[in-house]
Amino acid sequence: MTTIAANFLTGEIAADSMVSSDDSYYLINKLRRGKGCIYGGAGDFERLLKFYQVLDQGGDLDSDTDISILMLNAQGLWVYESSVIPVPIKNSFFAIGTGAGYAMGAMHLGKSPREAVEIACLYDTSSHGPIDEMKLERIRGTKKS
Repeated sequence: MTTIAANFLTGEIAADSMVSSDDSYYLINKLRRGKGCIYGGAGDFERLLKFYQVLDQGGDLDSDTDISILMLNAQGLWVYESSVIPVPIKNSFFAIGTGAGYAMGAMHLGKSPREAVEIACLYDTSSHGPIDEMKLERIRGTKKS
């Protein structure tokens, strides 16, 4: 599936590149820049593309998305878990996907999101490099409440 990890305090988000299809896989960039945010998703790729289209251009989504999206913006971290409504995450770092447990453990030990995804790729057979990363450009004076 995927590993996507983000740290609000550093404004960094990273993702693996693998998409699996039947008995093969291919590599893509899973991170996208939106208006004042960066996000990436895990789950059914066709549903992810539809969700991305709605985030980018507006429109309607089904109430059951069956995907997970991790979003980083100036207010914090947000997760869409099988819903079209984002949930604010109180943690300063978070991860989604099949490698999330590895990534969360790595970030708990002080690793960056990039390093956390690299570690997840070592142990999660559904995550594979290369690792893509982005940094959030913050507006001065913005902090997590």
